Amino acid sequence: MAGNPHPHFFEGRLLQPRLVAELLTAVQLIVGSRFFTPPNSVARAIALADPVVTCGGQVLRFEGFSSCCSAYIRVDLLPASYDGEVVGKGTTNVDFNAPMRAALARLRDADGLQLAVGRDAVQLRSAGAEVVERKVALPTRWLRGMVEVQSYQASMQPCFGATAVEALRLLRSLPKASTRRTPLWIARTGGGLAASTRQTPGAVRLTETARLRVLGLLLPRAKGLQVHADAQQQACTWVLDFGSARLSLVLSSEVWRGFSGEGQALTALMQASTGNAAELACVRASLNWQAAIDAAALAAGCNSSVDRVTDALRVLGASGLVGFDVSEGAYFHRVLPFDLSLMEDLHPRLAEARQLLEEGAVTLVSTQPLAATIASGGVWHRVWEVDEQLHCTCPWFARHQGQRGPCKHVLAASALRTLDH
Repeated sequence: MAGNPHPHFFEGRLLQPRLVAELLTAVQLIVGSRFFTPPNSVARAIALADPVVTCGGQVLRFEGFSSCCSAYIRVDLLPASYDGEVVGKGTTNVDFNAPMRAALARLRDADGLQLAVGRDAVQLRSAGAEVVERKVALPTRWLRGMVEVQSYQASMQPCFGATAVEALRLLRSLPKASTRRTPLWIARTGGGLAASTRQTPGAVRLTETARLRVLGLLLPRAKGLQVHADAQQQACTWVLDFGSARLSLVLSSEVWRGFSGEGQALTALMQASTGNAAELACVRASLNWQAAIDAAALAAGCNSSVDRVTDALRVLGASGLVGFDVSEGAYFHRVLPFDLSLMEDLHPRLAEARQLLEEGAVTLVSTQPLAATIASGGVWHRVWEVDEQLHCTCPWFARHQGQRGPCKHVLAASALRTLDH
């Protein structure tokens, strides 16, 4: 008779217990923080300290969002950080409640630290004491944010690096008061890193410097800092390297623009039903909890091009099946614990674009460059393409200029072009 499946994905001993405790505490600090409260509303006291934990490709990952979803944090424990056995692959999400936080706060290297990660729980054992955290349901906003943040990260490029000492000097020089209304620009200068209210070449945009404070607690242990950003300065990633582990902190351009409401992943979600189904299925079937997915190898295995495989990975990222690691410049496989069929309910623009297609409201004028007319709400809207950027005459586009994802008209026109091909 076949034995019962092993209850854990991972069991092992952490080689730097205090460092791991501080990294997990940083995750707890971010997911327990709120950097923005909408006007005329009261922040609800909701316990959102429930990181998503992934075991795959010999890497343990802990990721989560602030309550306002404007800050995303991920800790990657690399193989050099533990002595143990990866006996399975999977994802869970647990509540880091008061007993867990207390255990992390008092943990010392001499105490040792044993970690077990399973489908339904995460278990810490240290100095004869044990804390077990059980699986909980993810907040809906986190589900949206998880698929959005990887869309931003996939378009980021390295901007500058710094030593831990330079980064610590920068953090200490930043204003203590809120800077959510006054953007700062962080850049490397001859003397290290500096903040300015003026944009300069190579600088990274930053608002609400309070979101960076969590890094100050860890910089004394870090080997260095690397900062990444997308070309439109819509988000940035701050990565601390500890050799055996990494911490990535992703910040939205404004605290009121939480990743959960952005809609950058909508185009990829639309492609999931209008793109090449066979190719997408091949790439999905090739996923095996890789810590860094080799797009070129997948392209060869699927008899496709790297560009088309990258497009497929973007679709799978929008479906919660892969995340993106800016340090590796590659996607990694993990399966978020939610029902993909919920995505249309979470994104009204996606459902509305599908309805426009079903009603035959979209008329293609040309495909290269894209030009289309859309009958919507008793009004004719026009979609057109300039330098690979899509524009629309609707009020949504006029207000956001594409910075918060495509409008429903652009989504529908793009999907029809794909179907037309």
